[in-house]
Amino acid sequence: MTASFSRPAMAFWGALLALSAVGQPAINKSIGLSSAYDAGRAILPAPGGGFVIAGVTYPALGARPDAFLLRVDEDGNVLFHKTYGTPNAEEQFGKGLLRLNDGWLAVGRKANPQKVGWVVRFNDAGQIVWEKTYPSLFTEFHQVLALPRGGYLAIGAQFGDLLLAQFDANGSFTWQQVFSGVEEGLDAYLTAGGNACIVMGRGSVSKVHLGTRQVVWSKRVEFPNLPVGTPEVSRLVGIASVGKGLFALIGSTYRELPTSLYSAHYAAVWSERGDPIWDAYFRGSARDDYEEHEGFGITYLPNAQHVLFVGRVGNSISITRTSLNGQVIEQKEIAAPGVPYGAVLIRIEGRYAMTGAVFAGNMDTYFYHSAGNALQMQAPASTPEDILPAHPWELQREVSQNRAWIVASAQKEGAHEAVFQIWAVDGALARELRVWIAAGENRFPIDLTGLPSGLYWLSKAGDPSPPKALWIGER
Repeated sequence: MTASFSRPAMAFWGALLALSAVGQPAINKSIGLSSAYDAGRAILPAPGGGFVIAGVTYPALGARPDAFLLRVDEDGNVLFHKTYGTPNAEEQFGKGLLRLNDGWLAVGRKANPQKVGWVVRFNDAGQIVWEKTYPSLFTEFHQVLALPRGGYLAIGAQFGDLLLAQFDANGSFTWQQVFSGVEEGLDAYLTAGGNACIVMGRGSVSKVHLGTRQVVWSKRVEFPNLPVGTPEVSRLVGIASVGKGLFALIGSTYRELPTSLYSAHYAAVWSERGDPIWDAYFRGSARDDYEEHEGFGITYLPNAQHVLFVGRVGNSISITRTSLNGQVIEQKEIAAPGVPYGAVLIRIEGRYAMTGAVFAGNMDTYFYHSAGNALQMQAPASTPEDILPAHPWELQREVSQNRAWIVASAQKEGAHEAVFQIWAVDGALARELRVWIAAGENRFPIDLTGLPSGLYWLSKAGDPSPPKALWIGER
């Protein structure tokens, strides 16, 4: 079922691109909210102009994450930044963010120590009006949808199974159901009639009727094959309705080859009956450790009936525009002010806005706002200097025995502390390593105990060079 496409020259889109290069440039910047890590996960227009971004931040190295709400003007200048967290606890917002008449509604999770689903109602100033937690432990919410007859639907997980929970305008849960054996919901949307929900998991899609609360169908996604190597890791990250009873999926697939990492940006369109229409890897090849291809999000353009698949190619954000039948109309890349890790693109009033995360020594929140009605291919507003790290380091692996080491060197006498961090592919901090680097070459074994198999990223705090890919799991 894998499709391959040519990229025809389209004069119309070329003209739009030429026009977009004239006049005011796009806003393309990173916003550092902490000295450690922060990432935007959802973006919405704000009343009176500008945008609100919800996300997650690690306020300091070794700290547990907090949720944040950030309001910026159209140029990305911070109007307010509020963090929501308590000491020794974890708070995170997912991609669920809704605009209300006088504020916003966000969902995510809290953990102290067991995680629970979390719903927060804000006013326009970012102050909490009320917050509610789901009554059962080991739950979390990833997405929230407004129901056409009133109330809201939170989509998430309990012990890895799909959890749907409806709540009213005051945050009181009116019904909830766990669908045993159905993969947790990471993203979702309502069908046109509002009587069913299409839910995406890491590797499957399900349709749930909200009236009967029954699963209509649930299917695994069959990713196209990659070159032979270690077992591949494939994951979906986004779903969106694209009209006409169709929806689009986006994700990534990784496979470690003997001498390099192969990664691919996956995209597909299905019908709401559960039938795959087409799928493809738009970008995919063996690259250096950090120049991988990934899929991030989907934006549908209903007037043109085109789909924008947003991902990454190397250090740039990749935009692939297709028709509903999978014809590639154009592909472009937008240079980011660091290595991009996640991007959510919206179109509002003829312009585009985007948030996510970029790595430039630390992980910072990303903000993009187009100057016109096209996505500009241009250099970022501010690019970090290309500085070699003061103390070079590299990652060494012995995949067959599932072992890895950090090899670091220093020229001067004495020793200094360095912090290395292992990140999961979804942006969560998996482990932190503190070492002392002395003069000469140092070799530090990496403790991989307890980490699930799959792909991770290893970075050194304060080092502007991109993270290195770390595969955990035997061949």
